[in-house]
Order: sequence, then C-alpha cells, then structure tokens
Amino acid sequence: MSTLDEIGKAVRVRRTEMGLTQDLLARLSGLSRSTVNTVENRSIANLSIAKAVALLESIGLSMNVNVNAARSSSRKNAPPSRSAMERAAATASISYGQAMTAKQLEVALLTGEAPPRIRPHLQVMLDEAPVSLLAKVVDEIHAEKSISRAQVWSQMRKLAHELQCYRLLWQ
Repeated sequence: MSTLDEIGKAVRVRRTEMGLTQDLLARLSGLSRSTVNTVENRSIANLSIAKAVALLESIGLSMNVNVNAARSSSRKNAPPSRSAMERAAATASISYGQAMTAKQLEVALLTGEAPPRIRPHLQVMLDEAPVSLLAKVVDEIHAEKSISRAQVWSQMRKLAHELQCYRLLWQ
C-alpha cells in the first residue's frame, strides 16, 4: 500500500469516527472538498507534504519520518508519560483554582454530562486543546472501555454543543 493510500484510508476512518463531513474537514484543513474526496478515495495522483500535514493535523493525525530506528531507542529508557486523559484534564485546568481530574473528564465523556463544577474546564478543553490530544483521549477511552471511537467523538460533540463551544470542529 502506498503512502497516499494509507493517508486516504486513515483520513476517511478518522473523519467518519469524528462525525465530520468532507466539506467541514475541507474547511478545517484549508483544502477544497474535492481534494479531501480524492485523498479519501485514493485517486489523488500527487499531494504535497504541506497539504497532507494540514489535512492530517486538522483531525489529530500526523506523519512521521523515521530516519534511524536506533535514535528512537533512547526513548525506551524515558520515564512513562501521563495518560492522554491526565494531560487533557491538566490542560483544561490551567486557569482555574480547582483542577478537573482525569476521572471527572472520563465520566463527562462517557456520560455526555457536564457537572457544573467542571463545565468551564470542559469548555476550555473542547475549544482550545489540540485536536491531536482530543484524539488521544478518544483512543484511550476506546482502548480502556471498549467504546467505539465514533461514540466518544459523538459525546464530545454533544458536550461542545451544550457548552456552546465555538470551535469549527464541533459544527
């Protein structure tokens, strides 16, 4: 499978999970709807790196170039990082005296309900957290709770509407 085929498949899967139309994805990425369509259908002959990166980053995906696998071995000795849920909760709590916990965030995303104490935190996270972090949170919930990614994105969208988030992603 070629790189363009892999990109096309990944974009279609993520866009569908997120509940986005091709038109909205085009607006989020700054590309035309026809470009999104040809990428997804794997009929595009050539795609610049800049366009590929814009498309992938708009839905929380990325491309990696691995120059030398030996260089990455030094990361094996690094201490374990915090979970995506912990990072998202901390990011959303920066401006507030009382932090939202990863567990509170998880419960909100599983139930689709925003308790009054963490509503501002959730709104900040949904409006301002990088889409890549939101995608990692979705992947984490999917892996740990066996809930479909599409269902978690749907709960995020429900919360974003309830909290009147302005981000184009939630339209």
